[in-house]
Amino acid sequence: MSAIGALRHRLVQETPVETPDGLGGVTRGFIAVDALWGAVASRGAAAEIADRPGAVLAHTITVRAPATVQPGDRLRLGARRYLVEAVSDPDGRGRFLTCDCREETP
Repeated sequence: MSAIGALRHRLVQETPVETPDGLGGVTRGFIAVDALWGAVASRGAAAEIADRPGAVLAHTITVRAPATVQPGDRLRLGARRYLVEAVSDPDGRGRFLTCDCREETP
C-alpha cells in the first residue's frame, strides 16, 4: 500500500458491546470507537451462510496502523457495514493492517 490517496475511505470502527436484557440474557450492539482512513477492495462472493439465502460479499479493508481493529469488530462506511473476521500485518512492519471482512446486509 504505497500509492498516495489509496486510503481514501473514511471508516468508523465499531466494537461489540453486550447489555443485560433483564431476562437473564444480553442484547448485543455496537458502539463507535475510532475513525480510520482505509482502502476497500471487493473479493467477490464468498461461501453461503446456512441461515440466509444468497452469497456473502467478501472484502479486504486496509487501514493504517496502529489501529485497534480486532476480529468481531465492525467497520462502517456510510450505510455499509463490514464484519471483521481476521486481521493481519501483511509486511510485518506495523504500518498497515489488512482486515478480511464480510459485508453485513440488513
